[in-house]
Amino acid sequence: MAAPRSARLCLLVALALDAARVHGDQNVYLPVALELLDAPEHFRAQRVGHYPPSNSSLGSRSETFLLLQPWPRAQPLFRASYPPFTTQQVVPPRATEPLHRLVPWDVRAVSVEAAVTPAEPHARVLFHLKGQDWPPGPGSLPCARLYATHPVGTAHRACRFQPALGACVVELELPAPWFSRGTPSWATLAYMLEPAVEGPGGCAPGGDEDPGQQALPVGSVELRPKDPPQHQEVPLDEAVTLRVPNTPVRPGQPFTATVLLRHNFTASVLTLRIKVKKGLQVTTARLVQPALWTAKLDRIKGSKHHSTLITCHLSGPVGPDPSSPPELSELLWVDFLVENSTSGAVAVTRPVTWQLEYPGQAPDAEKDKMVWEILVSERDIRALVPLAKAEELVNTAPLTGQPGHIPVRLVTVDAGGALAEVTEHIGCESANTQVLQVSEACDAVFVAGTESRGAKGVRVDFWWRRLRASLRLTVWAPLLPLRIELTDATLEQVRGWRVPGPTDGAPEPEPAEEAERRARGCRLLYQRAGVRVLAPFAAHAQGGGRLAHLLGPDWLLDVTHLVAPHARVQDPRVASLEGGRVLVGREPGVTAIEVRSPLSDAILGEQALAVTDDKVSVLELRVQPVMGISLVLSRGTAHPGEVTATCWAQSALPALKQEVALSLWLAFSDHTVAPAELYDRRDLGLSVSAEEPSAVLPAAEQGAQLRVVVSGGGTEALPLHVALHPPEPCRRGRHRVPLASGTAWLGLPPTPTPAPALPSSPAQSPPATEASMGGEQQAASSVGVKGKFERAEEDREAKEEEEEEEEMVPAPQRITDLELGMYALLGIFCLAILIFLVNGVIFVLRYQRKEPPDTAANPASPQPHNWVWLGTDQEELSRQLDRGAPELPRGEGSCPCGSGVGGEAQAPVPGPPGDTLGPSSTLARKEMGRRKRVEFVTFAPMPPAQLPEEPAAVQSILVAGEEDIRWVCEDMGLKDPEELRNYMERIRGSS
Repeated sequence: MAAPRSARLCLLVALALDAARVHGDQNVYLPVALELLDAPEHFRAQRVGHYPPSNSSLGSRSETFLLLQPWPRAQPLFRASYPPFTTQQVVPPRATEPLHRLVPWDVRAVSVEAAVTPAEPHARVLFHLKGQDWPPGPGSLPCARLYATHPVGTAHRACRFQPALGACVVELELPAPWFSRGTPSWATLAYMLEPAVEGPGGCAPGGDEDPGQQALPVGSVELRPKDPPQHQEVPLDEAVTLRVPNTPVRPGQPFTATVLLRHNFTASVLTLRIKVKKGLQVTTARLVQPALWTAKLDRIKGSKHHSTLITCHLSGPVGPDPSSPPELSELLWVDFLVENSTSGAVAVTRPVTWQLEYPGQAPDAEKDKMVWEILVSERDIRALVPLAKAEELVNTAPLTGQPGHIPVRLVTVDAGGALAEVTEHIGCESANTQVLQVSEACDAVFVAGTESRGAKGVRVDFWWRRLRASLRLTVWAPLLPLRIELTDATLEQVRGWRVPGPTDGAPEPEPAEEAERRARGCRLLYQRAGVRVLAPFAAHAQGGGRLAHLLGPDWLLDVTHLVAPHARVQDPRVASLEGGRVLVGREPGVTAIEVRSPLSDAILGEQALAVTDDKVSVLELRVQPVMGISLVLSRGTAHPGEVTATCWAQSALPALKQEVALSLWLAFSDHTVAPAELYDRRDLGLSVSAEEPSAVLPAAEQGAQLRVVVSGGGTEALPLHVALHPPEPCRRGRHRVPLASGTAWLGLPPTPTPAPALPSSPAQSPPATEASMGGEQQAASSVGVKGKFERAEEDREAKEEEEEEEEMVPAPQRITDLELGMYALLGIFCLAILIFLVNGVIFVLRYQRKEPPDTAANPASPQPHNWVWLGTDQEELSRQLDRGAPELPRGEGSCPCGSGVGGEAQAPVPGPPGDTLGPSSTLARKEMGRRKRVEFVTFAPMPPAQLPEEPAAVQSILVAGEEDIRWVCEDMGLKDPEELRNYMERIRGSS
């Protein structure tokens, strides 16, 4: 039964260790540098608890990036580099919603008209490119083709983007049969992008085929069979209303204003005074019912204004007007004419003042006035559209202290498709300033870092003259606190890895020999860790709905590059940050990394860490040869700007003089791994050796990366052996042994085959070529051939170093819960065995003491009894002794504390009873009076040969053997023979 249990236990331990190793293998990746070019704003993204991604390995790396404001050319470059190898690739086009179709440009389409009529059968759609600026020149911008689909048929037309604004308008005339149903209908609008061509318009003519699923949706437009009214009604007083046109008027175009009477109008005379500025004049006044009313027109010209006085008299009974609503009846039509002079302005307003006067009013009485402005424009402006370079904004201002903004332009759309930018007399306002703000010049929306939250679809209103437009954007705000991730939160000393520099806090030693001085100048290196600062970004839905996360609730954005200037270690003596991304241990202690707000100095994120003096060992050096790199890019579906880059290291049979880069990972005994790029290249002593002579030569040193030149040209895989040493100044004695080593195969490694074990001989081993890279440039260029004598010398050094266990003993590893339980059970078993052994020893000793020494010689003799007297009364002890046994003859109980020349105990000579004690005996009596005494009295039978007739004798411990009484005499401080003699006489006299 015990064997199966032990087997299962061993299996569990093996599984636990294998799981720990697999977890360590999942944390490695190819440390290739990935960067985006021509992408002004982008972030690296990662899933919570999934870094590096599962598809990363020692020879590959996969990263996800988020492009927020892509280059409008849609051709940002992705570069992957691991010197000396570099590759780059164009980012694929964005995926558009809802079909997730890849398009080469980021385009926004805005439908200008919501409805069209037979009088104005034109559907207008504005297209503009989002993102940053684009290169000048008309040849770089595409064309946009608009498709209108109706049950009757399909119509299409294209426009080419203008370089100045990056926009164009398609004015598509809908066929007349589409309006012949008599009831409102709908037409679906969609568009496609196509390259520009040479010729008029710059766009291809296109065919009449249905675009189908390839077109991107825009929306729909309503087809109305009748023209909707395009006027507004303004009351002049309680009984008179004015109806004026609600559209801009072009120079030289006449227009008409209508005066309407309500049913409660009872006056018979009505005077209407109209005052206009120069550039606008009243031409005629026409009565709707000349049989009932008469009108008189008088004009008065002034220096600045022209006034027109229209007087109307009722000449007959008023009847209902069938063309007017029951509550209103038309009275008068006033015709106006706009002069051609507009001073070249895009649009100007002409005020018209209307004033009613009734008979019987006092001259100074306050009269009702109404000022109406008519928009006069040289162009037929149909809409005002704000153009923003992006529709979403990631608010990083709370992290950096720098405002983020999106530029905005306001353009007008004319009949015919012309565009014009508006820069003056603009008004704007943000609907929620706690999320997004707008500049005073209305040319940008921005966040300053004081905003409290994010939101989706926040509205910003713009207006110019009588035209109004709105822009909706999404603002993503960071959720605090920030998340700080460390690749290792406990930094320990690396056993055997010494680097130049004095030990922190150690006193300066005295000068000695050169070797000792160099050893004192080296210290143990602490581990290093990578630092990443992550943040989730979220926005509230419209109407206070559920919180939405950028990319998803399990995605985080890397903001390390943004908060690096504001990140620090609380105690710089314990650890320090290098470049905001590498954590370096300095001395033992506990501290934390914190990120502070540049606006309020508040802590945005914090992560505790510890630096200990525990030792860890470098167990393994994992090596990946890189002979080239491959890059693959793919678009994601969680966000239109999501891009995933996957890079692989190429490794094959080397060519002639092939340059090879070696990616190195250090595996420590605490189950952590770290790339060699985390450590200073001056602290790395790396060497590369091959089994074939002259197969490896060192390459130019560049950073912490190890590069070699391989002769190559063979057909078999070439193994490269890489070893990690301390830097050259700290290699002495035991430190010459490599800290760790690893092997990399150039090509497919051979399948291992079992072979008989043969005794190794230094003479039979082939020479190896070694290329080293240490802390100094000289070490990087050293190339030599190892012979059998060097190997024998190294073997001797290795044996000597094995005897020194201080540095070569592996550091204790971190135990798992399973191992902890096993150790606890083992300790309990050992403790139980120890208790059993102690009990056995006590039992044996107890029964051995109870057995008399002379039982076998005289079984009939009485057993001895040991009595212990506890007390300070010496006289009472003497009386008890007198009762128990007669006094022994004098001379048998002598104190053996003093020894003679021959080693015999000298018995003290008793003095007469009346003699006075000396100073030594007086001191002994004082010592006896200060402490309690314990007298041991033994009653034992005397040997028959000496005392045949005497009863059992009473013998005091004071007259015992020398070995039994020596401790008593020494405890009393009596060492002089004279003092001992006096002391024993006093004892015997009292007994």
